[in-house]
Amino acid sequence: MSISSLSKSIGWTRGLVEMRAQMLDLQRQLATGKKATTFGKLGSDRTLSVSMRARVAQIESYKSVIGTVQLRTDVMAQSFDRMRSILSDTRSDAIVPNFELVRGGQTALQVRAEAALDEMLGLLSGEVDGRYLFAGRAVDKNPIAATTSILDGYGQQAGFRQHLSERRQADLGADGLGRLVVPAAAGTDVTVAEDVAGSPFGFKIAGVASTLSGVSVTGPAGAPSEVDVSFGGQPQPGETIRFDLNLPDGTTTTVQLRAVAAGQGGERGTFEIGADEAATAANFQQALTDSMRTAASIDLSAASAYAAAEDFFNIDAANPPRRVDGPPFDTATSLRAATAADTVFWYTGDAETTDPRATSSAKIDDHITVGYGARANEEAFRWMVQNLAVLAADSFDPGVSTDRDRYFATTQRVVNNIAYSGRQTISAVHAEIASVQYVTGQADARHTTTKAMAEDLVAGVELADMNEVSVKLLQLQTRLEASYQVTAMLSQLNLTRFL
Repeated sequence: MSISSLSKSIGWTRGLVEMRAQMLDLQRQLATGKKATTFGKLGSDRTLSVSMRARVAQIESYKSVIGTVQLRTDVMAQSFDRMRSILSDTRSDAIVPNFELVRGGQTALQVRAEAALDEMLGLLSGEVDGRYLFAGRAVDKNPIAATTSILDGYGQQAGFRQHLSERRQADLGADGLGRLVVPAAAGTDVTVAEDVAGSPFGFKIAGVASTLSGVSVTGPAGAPSEVDVSFGGQPQPGETIRFDLNLPDGTTTTVQLRAVAAGQGGERGTFEIGADEAATAANFQQALTDSMRTAASIDLSAASAYAAAEDFFNIDAANPPRRVDGPPFDTATSLRAATAADTVFWYTGDAETTDPRATSSAKIDDHITVGYGARANEEAFRWMVQNLAVLAADSFDPGVSTDRDRYFATTQRVVNNIAYSGRQTISAVHAEIASVQYVTGQADARHTTTKAMAEDLVAGVELADMNEVSVKLLQLQTRLEASYQVTAMLSQLNLTRFL
C-alpha cells in the first residue's frame, strides 16, 4: 500500500515536470519561431533541412557568379554598341569624301578618324573592377598601347606612321614604278616585268588583254613574271591593251592604254601610233611607264597603306608585326619579324589563337558553364582599328597632282573594308556575348524560383506554426494550472479533512 502511494507520487511529479518542460519549449518556439534548437531535434526532417540549406547556399553562389558575369557582359555590350556606331559614322563620312585639307595634310574625315581610333582603343581597354575585358586570359593589365605610341612610336620603338612609310617605299620602289621594270623598247619589242621573283612588294602582273592589231603579247610568265609586247604591225586608233595588276592589300587595279593617231597623244592612258612599228613601240613604252607610275602613286600607294596596317596590327603569339627588311626600304625584297625593342606592339594581352570566348568562363548552374572572354586582336576589333589607323596616319600634299585620287582610293577602301565582307564582325561577337547574357538571365530566374522553393521547404521543416504553438501552450497551461491546484489541495489533505 505504501509502495503504491509513493509510485503514484513520483509519477505525478514526473508528469508535472514534463508538462513544465513542454511549456518552456513551446514558449521558446513562440519567441524564436523555430521548432528546435538543433538539427538533431528535428527528427527525420533534419536530412531534408540540411539538404535544402545546402541547395540554397549553392544557388546563392551561382547567383553571385551570374551577377558578376552580367555586369561584365553588360559593359562589353555597351562597348559593342559604341563600336558599331563608330563604324557606321566612319563609313557614312567616307562614302562621300571631301578632299579639303584642314590640318597637317589631313582632311576633316581623317581628323575624326584619329579621334575614333582613340575611342575604339579606349573601348578595347575597358575594365571592370580591375579586370580588363578584352585581354583574353591576361586580365590584370591593359592590353592596349597608348594611341600616340601606336601612331608615332615610343622611344626607339617605331609606330605605325613609320611602319607605313617604310612599307610604301618598298612598294613604290626607288623609281616609283611599283617595283616593275619597263626598259626602253628594243626595236619593236617592249617588256614589262616584276623586279624580283617572290618579293612581297609592289605590283604583281596578273594578266594582259589586248585588241591591238599586228601586236603579239606573251605572258605573264617566268620568274620574275614578265610580259612581252611585240609590234609586228601597226595597231589601229581606238584599240587597247590592258594590264591587270594585283596590289599588296589583296585588291586589283588595271592599267589600260589606247592607241591614238599621230599628233593626238598626250592624254593619260594613250599612246601615239608612230611612223613605223619601232616608233610605235617606243611611244608605247613611254606611255606604259607613265601610266604605271601614275597607278603606283594612286592605287598602289593607297593599297600599300592597308598592307602596312595588316603587317602592323594582325598579330598574335606566333606572329609579331612584320616590318620591311631594310634600310634601304625602296629596294627591299622581304619582310622581317619586328621585336618589342624596335616596334610598338599595339596589343600585349593574351595573344593565343584559341577560342577567345573560352578565356573567361563561369559556372552558373550544375551543368552550365558559359564563356564570355574576348581579345582585342580578334579580327572583328582589329580590322576596325587598322582601317581607322590608316586614315589617321596617312597624309596628303595638295601640290602633288595624284594625291587627290590617292585620297579617294584610300577612303573607298575604308568603305569597302568596314563592310566586313567574309570577316568576323563586331555584331557576331556581340551576338555571342548576348547569348551568354540570355543564358545567365534564364539561369538567374530559374535559381530565384528554386531558391524560393528550397527556402519554403526549410521553413516548413524548421519553423513552428505560431497558431498551433499558441493553442498547445494554452492547453498545457490550463492542464498545468489544474495539476498545481490538485497538488495543492492534496498537500493540505489530512484524515480530519478527509473524514
